[in-house]
Amino acid sequence: MVEKKHRVEVFFDDEEYAILEELSTGSKWSVEKIVYDSVARAHFTEEARKRQAAFCWILSQDPFDLESEWKEMKEWLEKDWAWKIVKSYDQEQEGS
Repeated sequence: MVEKKHRVEVFFDDEEYAILEELSTGSKWSVEKIVYDSVARAHFTEEARKRQAAFCWILSQDPFDLESEWKEMKEWLEKDWAWKIVKSYDQEQEGS
């Protein structure tokens, strides 16, 4: 296992932190684990690398007006990502 050498400090407002606490309540995951896992899934997995490559490819296509298309794209990405997170927590709960 690779030794973790770096620490990041993240600030949440009260409402955001309350959501994280609610997610951790009744699960085996701490708030810290939820935050770490979310970052890892968003950026460090093979799926995340593929998603980043696809996004870069989309941006490389001409013409592409990111400003006019972004709202719809963002809504789609957020719904998809949120669904995957919900499913993964359900699977974790079933496995415990």
